[in-house]
Parts: sequence; structure tokens; C-alpha cells
Amino acid sequence: MRYLKSKKTAVIITSILVLISILYGSHHSLTKLRSEVKEVFFNGENASGKSINSDLEYISDECYNLTVVAGRYIDKDDERIINILNSRELLEKADNPGRKFKTGKKLIEIATVLYNDLKVMELSERDRYYTESFPVNVRSRELIISHNSYNDKAREFNRILKVFPANLLRRMTFVKTLELYE
Repeated sequence: MRYLKSKKTAVIITSILVLISILYGSHHSLTKLRSEVKEVFFNGENASGKSINSDLEYISDECYNLTVVAGRYIDKDDERIINILNSRELLEKADNPGRKFKTGKKLIEIATVLYNDLKVMELSERDRYYTESFPVNVRSRELIISHNSYNDKAREFNRILKVFPANLLRRMTFVKTLELYE
């Protein structure tokens, strides 16, 4: 009992409580900031919906629509159509910006092959119009994505994690850097 009443014990207990408070507070603050930045990727700034993820969904829908048009002129089991559908599924399942970037680029590449093949076919006027608008629609979304603030915010967050004291605290609280969309 005497041990619990000593100054040395009080200093040790207080030091441990202060350390735990610092670690908890750091973890809470850094993970909250990380979540806010990650939210920009998936839901846009201030949850506006204008996000990289929503633009990728738009591109994915454009690629799907291209397969619908193609299905009127080639077999629906054609490898080009199947590859686009599989790529769309991979894009939807990708759970971080890096994977979204890679699968999105791959989807656009595969869809461009089908687009080029459709360009030389005899299409109805409506299908020709859609086919001709495909690269413009995709490129416009890529430009919108290139102006999105997510990468800047993620770089700033990652920079914060490299500066003292966050560089020490992040390791102790297991806060990870954010992946860029590139």
C-alpha cells in the first residue's frame, strides 16, 4: 500500500497516463484527417458527389454502353465485350485509389480497342453517334479527374506524416499514408 502512496509511483502513473493520452489523441486526430482526405476520393469535397470515384463510375458506364452498341453488331460473347465487362467488375471491386487508377486505365484501353473496331463497321445513325461520342466523353472525365483535389490533399496528408512529431506518433499509432490516384 505504501508503494501506491509514494511520489515516484504517482509520477510513473501520471507519465503513463499522459503517454496514453498523447497516443490516443494522435491516433484519433490523424485517422480522422486521413478519413476526411480519403472521403474526397470517394464522395468529393464536402460530400458533393463530384469525386474521382464517381467519374470512374461514369467512365465505366460509358464502356458498358459501348458493349451494348457492340452487341448489336458482334457476338455478345466476343472476347472484347467480355474483357470490358470483366474490367468493369475489377474497377468496381478496387478499394483504393492506386487500384482504381490501374483498373480504370486498363478498362479505357480495352474499350478503346472495341471503339476502334466499331468505327470501321456499318452502324445505325444512332449507334454511330454514340460510338463517335465515346472517346470525347471518356476524355472529358479524365480531364475532370486530373483537376480533382484528392491527390493534392493526399500528398499534404502524407507530408504531415513525415514531419515531427507526427512521424513518430504515426508509427506508434499505426496510421498509414494515403495512396495517390496515379
